[in-house]
Amino acid sequence: MANHCFDRAIDTRTPSVDDRKPVRSWFVTPSRQDFPGIMLWGAPTLEPSTWNEPVSTPNRIVAEPWSVSTIRFKSTATGVWDFHTHREHELLWSAGGTVTLEASEHLWMVPPMLGIWIPAGTAHRVRSDDGAVIFATYLTPDRIDTDWDSIVGIPMTGALREVLLHNENNAMPDLKRLRLQQVAIDLIHPVQAASLDIPLPRTPDLLSIAQQIIADPADDRTTSDWARTIGVSGRTLMRRFQADTGTTLTQWRILVRVRVALIEIAAGKPVVAVARGLGYANPGTFIDLFRQVIGHTPAAYFRSFSPVMKPHQNGTKPARVTR
Repeated sequence: MANHCFDRAIDTRTPSVDDRKPVRSWFVTPSRQDFPGIMLWGAPTLEPSTWNEPVSTPNRIVAEPWSVSTIRFKSTATGVWDFHTHREHELLWSAGGTVTLEASEHLWMVPPMLGIWIPAGTAHRVRSDDGAVIFATYLTPDRIDTDWDSIVGIPMTGALREVLLHNENNAMPDLKRLRLQQVAIDLIHPVQAASLDIPLPRTPDLLSIAQQIIADPADDRTTSDWARTIGVSGRTLMRRFQADTGTTLTQWRILVRVRVALIEIAAGKPVVAVARGLGYANPGTFIDLFRQVIGHTPAAYFRSFSPVMKPHQNGTKPARVTR
């Protein structure tokens, strides 16, 4: 692990009558700080050809003959797992707190209701805030067949959470555990939603403005106000910002606010409170903007992640066990 700000609350083994213990492996690559976008859950907007090539990682985390193992960590301070890879696929999910995943020069947020699927061999870095509770579920790639090969969001339904935790916390006969792990794999399927990709400007003065807005999305300064902070006219700022990011400063600020709203609503915060916290006196205005960006109202959008959602809807197939 990259630092020591985490308490491991569950042993790294898959409990079993034969008490075998997997081996942890970390692969460190150079750090990359300049990410061109901030992304949320869903299918990546990157074309497959732009993804990093998988890195061979020979050591196992999941011991034979198992397919699935979950490790729980609790952050005791803001911390980072630096870039590394795993031989297994990883499903990263949380039970609260701010968790982010960096991979392929993009940043994904990990809200409590959804996990992030990281294909085997994908170099990635994980950050978490103090108090975050993080789960890493590892899945043996040669025993699992999926219809996707990139980073995607996975709905963490109540059933999937309970099966994964039951597998990790309880002793049982080997055959029963193998059946339970197959049930877990059958419950894994990608979310049917496009990612919210927020491009970051490359120019230092524009990037400074962007970072201030990200730090305080409710900041109500106008384009002219922001322009004065870097010594240009409002018209010049509008033109430069659009040339650098492909979107206007006003549209970009809305995307940042919707990103924050998605995370806070996913964590259980009421829509009205979220809207007011983002500077909208009228929640209806916020809901209209949310609909324009996402395509649904907040209530309709989050209903799409209900535990009753069918694994095969919209033609998407769940993961499958192969033997």
